[in-house]
Amino acid sequence: MIWSLYVELGQNMWFTEDPKLDFEDAAWDILLENAVKYGINQIVLDLGEGVQYESHPELAKEGAWSPDRVRAEVQRCREMGIELIPKLNFSATHHMWLGEYRRMMSTPIYYKVCRDLIEEVAELFDHPAYIHIGMDEEGDPQFFKNLDMVHYRQGELLWHDLRYLCDCVLACGAKPWIWADMCMYEPEAFRAHIPYDDVILSPWVYFAIRREHWTLVKSKQRYIDSNEGQMGVEYMEEAPIWQTMTREGVIAANDGYKSVPCCSVWGECEYCSDDVVEHFYNHCDKENLLGFMTAPWVRTDRKSIDNIVLSMQKLAEARAKFVENR
Repeated sequence: MIWSLYVELGQNMWFTEDPKLDFEDAAWDILLENAVKYGINQIVLDLGEGVQYESHPELAKEGAWSPDRVRAEVQRCREMGIELIPKLNFSATHHMWLGEYRRMMSTPIYYKVCRDLIEEVAELFDHPAYIHIGMDEEGDPQFFKNLDMVHYRQGELLWHDLRYLCDCVLACGAKPWIWADMCMYEPEAFRAHIPYDDVILSPWVYFAIRREHWTLVKSKQRYIDSNEGQMGVEYMEEAPIWQTMTREGVIAANDGYKSVPCCSVWGECEYCSDDVVEHFYNHCDKENLLGFMTAPWVRTDRKSIDNIVLSMQKLAEARAKFVENR
């Protein structure tokens, strides 16, 4: 099974554009050492502006990895028993790393840039089994308020662009991997445009699932203060996003979609990793459940390394309790 860790190389996916790469090699070294310790056999590396792409060097920021550095890290991870998977997020709310091309979305220039980058990372990562293309939270209003230009795809244009990106990955001999948002929220339309064999899904659940583990909203003041709290409900887990991911994630896997559910310590819920592994392992068709991922959602630096290591530790503990010792 896949036991994966999401890691940030670039950071220009969200609200602010950093002029240089905020990535520390010392933290990367500690991360890899602990990945081996905790049985992580795959790392999904969010590239963004963190690579000196030969096809589009204008996208790289100061400190970006050279192509030779990328190849060396792919080989280094392989020797440690870790598969390094590239991630390029093409979601309209997470593509600041694309520079001026993000303002050209769904144009011929944009499509060519996307294809160029996908083809290049396929070569750089020595023809990986998967290429993650993100596509989460497209059109989510909570991200609009912090963007200097608001645009997103919907309807047939959304499905056209997702289909195009998937086809670019498939043409490289890899399987496209996406966050499961589109399938979770528009299951019928998704199934009509993206067949089971054409994509890997990651439903993401960042709080508990078992009712006895639910988290009181009032205990999460930082979510309330930032207007990201799930207002109008008593427990975080009552919010539609977590209910939908938990329910539809299982349905999609049992319908035939290959899946890698994702947990996290981001929500500071001590039960998240256990509940996600237990729930999806017990309810999903094992043939379609490829494994699990954990995403700490922090930068790869020394001040965040404890959080990253905790993410791996929690996933390892859940694996031992609900998969290996069953």
